[in-house]
Amino acid sequence: MKIVNIIGGLGNQMFEYAMYLALKDAHPDEEIVCTTRSFRGYGLHNGYELERIFSIKVIEASLWQLCQLAYPFWNYRSWQVINHLLPKRKSMTLSIPEIPYNKYDVERNDDVFYDGYWQNEDYFKNIRKSILDAFCFPDIVDERNKELIEKLYGKNSVSCHVRRGDYLKHSMMCVCTPEYYARAIGKMNQQVNPELYCVFSDDIEWCRENIGVLCKGMNVIYVDWNKGQESFRDMQLMSLCKHNIIANSSFSWWGAWLNQNKDKVVMAPKDWMNKRVANDPICKDWIRIERGMMKNVDNITVL
Repeated sequence: MKIVNIIGGLGNQMFEYAMYLALKDAHPDEEIVCTTRSFRGYGLHNGYELERIFSIKVIEASLWQLCQLAYPFWNYRSWQVINHLLPKRKSMTLSIPEIPYNKYDVERNDDVFYDGYWQNEDYFKNIRKSILDAFCFPDIVDERNKELIEKLYGKNSVSCHVRRGDYLKHSMMCVCTPEYYARAIGKMNQQVNPELYCVFSDDIEWCRENIGVLCKGMNVIYVDWNKGQESFRDMQLMSLCKHNIIANSSFSWWGAWLNQNKDKVVMAPKDWMNKRVANDPICKDWIRIERGMMKNVDNITVL
């Protein structure tokens, strides 16, 4: 038996479910289930979203099954307390940035409780079609997004994602600087000659001030209308752009990964976190860009 713990924002939930599908593929005759108990009392992001957005119905682990492989827990708080106070059991395996990717995590034949985000496509890239089928967005019906999609069709478009918000106070994560976006936009302009930039962010006003100066003379749309439970539409729209500039965010990572343009160019920050880590999610064919440390864009030239 194997249990996958699902927690976090939408992007991380997708990584965890992708790991679940990889385990199902590697162990077709074994019982593999998930637990979403951690979302009880979880106050971050939009809660558990896989079912609401993708109609994914996971098979939930029972309390007895949790007792066998981890510890019994009822909600987010109890899981946090257990993680801090009780020793890790042999059946519990953890995915953290300090631990490099190991294909044994998928192949192992013993009973395992999988806890972590599993942010590496090597876990599931051999089942890409299954992942694409699972993460099929619902049809867009609202006029504003439909109008944007019409503008994307036939154009050499680039999505540009800027994540600020919670990252401004996060000790491990670092907000990508204007210098990073200057380098990424400059390189993208050289390689694909974009006709349209679509900017997505949780701080659009900052983008208008800081990304706007990098896109002078270019056709730019600031997507600022998908809020709350409709915020997943930003990821959907990113995936429909021809090319992608992502932040160090699992949200825009999936926007780029789900992009099915065979000739796509993806720019990503060279360092995913404040410190060098053994395992980061950047795909091998994506272009790594220095994040830089500049605080403003006064002296930046877009190459």
